[in-house]
Amino acid sequence: MIRTTLQTTIRMTGDILQRHDGKQQILPSIALRIADHHLHASGIIPHTIDSTDDRLYKHDWFCVSQAVDCYPVDRLVQKSMNDARSSLFVMKVGSSSIHFGNALTMKDELLATTIRVFCRKDTSTHKLDRFSKEERDRFLEFRQPTISNDIVMPQLERFDTSLPFEIINTTKPILSVKVGPTHINFGNHADHAFLAESAYHALFLGRNKKDKECNTTGLTINYINETHLGDTLDCYYFDGTVYVTRTSNNENSMLVLIAK
Repeated sequence: MIRTTLQTTIRMTGDILQRHDGKQQILPSIALRIADHHLHASGIIPHTIDSTDDRLYKHDWFCVSQAVDCYPVDRLVQKSMNDARSSLFVMKVGSSSIHFGNALTMKDELLATTIRVFCRKDTSTHKLDRFSKEERDRFLEFRQPTISNDIVMPQLERFDTSLPFEIINTTKPILSVKVGPTHINFGNHADHAFLAESAYHALFLGRNKKDKECNTTGLTINYINETHLGDTLDCYYFDGTVYVTRTSNNENSMLVLIAK
């Protein structure tokens, strides 16, 4: 069964941000976690039918980019006693990638919208695995439905993947995180929603030094490299952007993601 809609819960104790304007919103990382759970539970990407394999999918799927916008809501803490509704759809299908869209609502109020890009890779060669015409046509069956003109989807952005000179010569990150077992997903690498949460935290720390009224509504991320259990993530803030690098076993640092 394909589930393009899903009832979900917003935790009043940990998923909601109190804004400076007196309103409330869900955290961007929470919207991404809900969208991620819905995608993997939906069946739009076919689950493996091999009962002897503990994999969820036959192929490897990697999130390479995502963007989220969250919207202010009056008294969201009180309203969160109601279930939220997640709506999932396909926005674009490439040769080996899919743009997934998601709208999160509670009754008639919009909480968040997300766009996320996933690429499919062959498990043995680790190269991009092109869709067949039949696969592409099947994904397109779940194209974006007609939505209200009031709903504007967030915009993806492709960042320059070179580290700024100022960061290369910086010795102290604004935030450091050790990847633990609760941060690892079923693909055995750090979950991208956890990485988004770390990036959002670093953005907030960096912006708050200069602007107490910093924007908290949206987040755009490019994922560059995987990270694994035991890696140390160092977050650097420069010119409104966060660069996250990883080090493992005293190896040279490697860029993991860029966020703004």
